[in-house]
Amino acid sequence: MKRERAEFDVPDLKCSGCVERVQSVLGRLDGVQSASADLEAKTATVRYDADRTSPDAILKAIEKTGYSPTRS
Repeated sequence: MKRERAEFDVPDLKCSGCVERVQSVLGRLDGVQSASADLEAKTATVRYDADRTSPDAILKAIEKTGYSPTRS
């Protein structure tokens, strides 16, 4: 298991519901060990197994929820 950490800017996080939605989607992504979103900082931080997922897959998962993330 290759543990990694990635942070993403998610400028369109606007409410606690947005935070919950992003965390929920990321939490279901294969290989993600933990995911947290910060409304104030407008970021998402993800700890993941690099053998099972990648930053690109994480970005795409956030995009599918309707947000516009970028890698920090």
